[in-house]
Amino acid sequence: MKRLALALFVLVAGCADPGSPEEQVRDTILQAELAAEARDMGAIRDLVHDEYQDRSGRDRRMLINQVRLYLMARQSLELLVKINDIKFTANDFAEVDVTAAGLGLRAGMEGLGLTADSDHYQIDLARDDGGNWLLIGARSL
Repeated sequence: MKRLALALFVLVAGCADPGSPEEQVRDTILQAELAAEARDMGAIRDLVHDEYQDRSGRDRRMLINQVRLYLMARQSLELLVKINDIKFTANDFAEVDVTAAGLGLRAGMEGLGLTADSDHYQIDLARDDGGNWLLIGARSL
């Protein structure tokens, strides 16, 4: 659960030409990271494609519920992500290879209560009719 949730929470790394598909993908990833750190479920929901489906059989609703639970279990969350590669597999589809790490403070824990999660992911994005890049799939690598 936490691995898939982290796939949604990524930080932009590197530079690309403004307005290029690569820059748009990086901007989408940054929006997801900021929404997660702000615990803004509305913004997170807006970044997940209606047709989201992953290899574990999770759909959009299931993913959003998992993200909600992940955030509820943490009082705070800081994310660090390295974008390893972006491949455009078709005009409106991108595969993003990322290494993501999250540092959080678990709700209700005594003392430090710090948690750290890190993993390597492939996140799949699709451009919708409005030109927005949205999460349509994810998997741990």
